[in-house]
Amino acid sequence: MLRLSYDLTGKPSVFLSNSLRYYNGLSSLSIYRNPPEQAVSLARLKEGLDLYEQKMESSINYDRLQIKLRDDARKQLTDLFKKVIAYLQMVATEEDIPVLMQAGIEVKGRAPKKKTVVAPA
Repeated sequence: MLRLSYDLTGKPSVFLSNSLRYYNGLSSLSIYRNPPEQAVSLARLKEGLDLYEQKMESSINYDRLQIKLRDDARKQLTDLFKKVIAYLQMVATEEDIPVLMQAGIEVKGRAPKKKTVVAPA
């Protein structure tokens, strides 16, 4: 199983630009075009992006309520991206690494296998 990740840190504007880049990358991935019902659809991801962008623009005047709503929308979007990564980790193979990297996903290689330690007699 591959270990995949996104960089979902940084200021709101950085987070938004990275999220848009990841969304566009996912749109081009053939292994994510028709995810099962349990996975996050591209339409649902786009709704989350639009909501975050709207809340970000609303919070530009430093209104505390709008900033809280923006932060809540960011948390929801981050959770959606985590679900996307979880799904991709299950279905992606070594052959998918180049397209995953092109889509902006960090590929950290294979998950380490747990070593069995023989207890001394």
